[in-house]
Amino acid sequence: MRRTIGLVLLAAALLLGGCQSGKSEVQESLDFRVKLLESASCSFSAGVRADFGDKAAQFSLDCVYQPQDSAATLTVTGPDSIAGITAAVEGGDATVSFDGVRLELGTLANGRVAPLQLPKLLGDAWAYGYIESQAKLTDGWLTSYRSGYGDDELLVYTWFNEQLVPTEAEIYYDDTRLLSAELKGFANRAAG
Repeated sequence: MRRTIGLVLLAAALLLGGCQSGKSEVQESLDFRVKLLESASCSFSAGVRADFGDKAAQFSLDCVYQPQDSAATLTVTGPDSIAGITAAVEGGDATVSFDGVRLELGTLANGRVAPLQLPKLLGDAWAYGYIESQAKLTDGWLTSYRSGYGDDELLVYTWFNEQLVPTEAEIYYDDTRLLSAELKGFANRAAG
């Protein structure tokens, strides 16, 4: 329900548009980006749901994203059967490997996206994606980003609280939701 309301508000904001007091329509999103790019890394926990159409997988991650390298590391924290697995995600490959072992959760978007790519996909959207729009909500902001090009383009929605801390995210490919996440404990680590 919250997502539907957020998307309706985003559409309304786009239709009503207009700058206030000379501020950019996406100023808060730009402020968040600047802080992220000035940091060495950001960290957050994510409760993730991967939608495969006929089934879904749920898992939890502790994530670190390094904007200068466009790389992410993660540790699976749940479910218990795979907890403790760590992985590094670099480049555009839809596979995630660690210590020569591959965790197979399946792929999404016709093999273009692996569920464990979530921290890198979010980080890349926040740091480098095209900021398509931003809408003011009663308790924060909703920003939509476009990442990638052509057949690889993803739409990333991120909900931010009033302090510009990301709290939720959804990743879409070709109008289909692939991944959704509840984000907690977001923090930037200072460079140097």
